[in-house]
Amino acid sequence: MRPPLALPAVLATSAMLAIVPVRPATAMSVSLGGDHVRWAEHHDLADARFAITTEDGKVTLLITDREVAVQLSDRMVHRVQRKLRNKTEEQDNPVGMAIASAVVGTVREMIDDSFECRLRDLRDVAYEDGRLRFTARNGESVFEDTDLCDSDDVMSRFSERDARAFVREFRKAKAEI
Repeated sequence: MRPPLALPAVLATSAMLAIVPVRPATAMSVSLGGDHVRWAEHHDLADARFAITTEDGKVTLLITDREVAVQLSDRMVHRVQRKLRNKTEEQDNPVGMAIASAVVGTVREMIDDSFECRLRDLRDVAYEDGRLRFTARNGESVFEDTDLCDSDDVMSRFSERDARAFVREFRKAKAEI
């Protein structure tokens, strides 16, 4: 399971980026809610059953036929990749270029991933007090403290209309499994 390693990798990468003068493009943290949430590949939105994006356009929450996933939006992934490419090209000495290349490779790999939870491991999702709340089958909160790309408490960053539509779609998907 990659999540326990993911956060230390982000922190180590952030420290390395400080050496190379590249501002960390993303910070990711998530409350794992037991063993339900796992680190996975970035989902193609074309394969999603339903997807919503935060009002600032940075994070996407989606449902497939089997999972619910939280990931950087495609727009944000492209923006970060462009910034990383520019920072690598700005390095004017071989050591800086080598460090920047290593860091950029690590960050690129991490931003193109997601946190996901299987639909069957979730009991419900509700929109309460201006935020989405996911509950696992065992009653634990899932995605509770999700912070991605300077968007703290991601689950409160969706419009009410989108969040309520997500709840409806989740319940339809859950009924079909």
